[in-house]
Amino acid sequence: MNGFFKLTGIIALIVVFLYLVKKFWDKRYFDKLTEGGIYEDRIVYQAAEQFAKGVPAERIMELLLTSYEFNEAMAQDTLRMALPHRKDGDGGYQGFIQAANQVLGDEVYF
Repeated sequence: MNGFFKLTGIIALIVVFLYLVKKFWDKRYFDKLTEGGIYEDRIVYQAAEQFAKGVPAERIMELLLTSYEFNEAMAQDTLRMALPHRKDGDGGYQGFIQAANQVLGDEVYF
């Protein structure tokens, strides 16, 4: 009976160790992905904030073009779709984010 508890304890320690190793590698992998900018780009959020504050569209366009995700045509499309939302209660912030997601074809920004 004493051997049973000893074996159970060893198996439990191994399982905990393997779980911690997996968590470590998952975190490292995720950090590597976000470090490379595969997910969202903060510039889009900055552009949305500027858009909501009423900054001219030309300045927003320049800001979007510094993002790795947008070329000139995509930035123009985003602004074209977002401009009608500028009168919204939030200044068009959410409309800008939705327009950026539509242009990118994926729900990247929230």
